[in-house]
Amino acid sequence: MRKRYIPITVIALILLAVSVVGYVTPAETESPPVKILLETKGGNVLFAHQKHLDDYDIACGDCHHTSGSDPNPPRCTDCHPSKFSPEYLEQHSEMQMPRRQCASCHHARADISPFDHQGHIDDYAYDCTDCHHGPEIEDEPQRCANCHGPEGSEKPSLMNAAHERCAQCHEDKLRNGYRKCGYCHTRKVVSPEMITFTPCSDCHRDPVSNSIPARVAAFHERCMGCHERFGAGPYGEDACYQCHINQ
Repeated sequence: MRKRYIPITVIALILLAVSVVGYVTPAETESPPVKILLETKGGNVLFAHQKHLDDYDIACGDCHHTSGSDPNPPRCTDCHPSKFSPEYLEQHSEMQMPRRQCASCHHARADISPFDHQGHIDDYAYDCTDCHHGPEIEDEPQRCANCHGPEGSEKPSLMNAAHERCAQCHEDKLRNGYRKCGYCHTRKVVSPEMITFTPCSDCHRDPVSNSIPARVAAFHERCMGCHERFGAGPYGEDACYQCHINQ
């Protein structure tokens, strides 16, 4: 009588072992797409996603700028809308997306990239007063933060003073269209638990539509900027149909 229970016991133990292994084994990450079709009014773009990963040794964070080492970063189109509108700003919080993607815009902090002070002196032959005030305001150059603080004081805030001063030389990065924050700032990757939904206006003085580029501007800036930096691939005003397929 007891022998008839042996097969049942063995099967039960096998199923238990399989369930335990499945529970403790990390879930496999989603495979990256081989190609991505981007539908645009100017002609669709067939992006060779896997080729960029394999042939050019590009990490996810090189393009998905807020993903860090996340093997499944959010799609660009999840955060960059086709166009900004009051309806989008009101309804985007109701979109069905993982909480971690909220950090793409609602980031905890954006650190200033290390400023090469000596390089500006050696490479560009700057005088101190090209950035610092002259003797009519300060006898000797000092740290900007010694006088410029947060908003609300009589003097311009540290953020506005730095933007205004740097824009004298980097006008293309700070004044044209939306501010290219990543030119100077490094966004800190945070865990979902650290996300704080701080209003954009606490840091961005321009409208959010100027701070976060819409889809077309985001793709053009990211793709062509990388191509131009490496001197390879399509970039420039006459290279549209190297990416866009005629319809």
